[in-house]
Amino acid sequence: MRKLFLLLSVLYCTVALCNVRVEDRSLPIKDWFKSESSSRQKSEDKELELRLCDKPCPAFALSDVTGKLWTDQSIKGKVTVLIIWHVYCEACIKEIPRVNELVNHHPETRFLAMTFNTDQQVKKALASKPCLATHLTNALGFISSAGIVATPTKLVIDKKGVVRYIIRGGDEKQQKLLVKKMKELAKE
Repeated sequence: MRKLFLLLSVLYCTVALCNVRVEDRSLPIKDWFKSESSSRQKSEDKELELRLCDKPCPAFALSDVTGKLWTDQSIKGKVTVLIIWHVYCEACIKEIPRVNELVNHHPETRFLAMTFNTDQQVKKALASKPCLATHLTNALGFISSAGIVATPTKLVIDKKGVVRYIIRGGDEKQQKLLVKKMKELAKE
């Protein structure tokens, strides 16, 4: 069943990424995807924001790769960044050094990396490029019910367990925004 879902997910993403309006000749070929992708991303971001922001973190009960159980209730009391990623996401793997930097420089914040992958897949993927965040695996139910369709996506959760910000992407610009939001929430 999981393999079927992964196959369908990859197929959906491939179709979505290839769904470029060829009839729009006003844009150069290289900009068709950018324009289509940008408007789709803004729409998805707004929808996700409306669904999750200023509401309690969606319920979850997941084990990390060491077997420790984490829940939406157990993360209360400390600012938490939920990083939604997967082992086949190039941008996710590329941002690991930035995540490690955040973990090292912000001990007041908890970093949980959530993925639909299994413990074994995560351990294998991180064997050559370790990530210091705590890894929660088999999180397909949470990711689906939250409506997260792109990775990497970060949910920034306040000390009361309320999702306050959603940051999609993992480049330096998003990292600076993430640090700013983490610091704001730490002061509350």
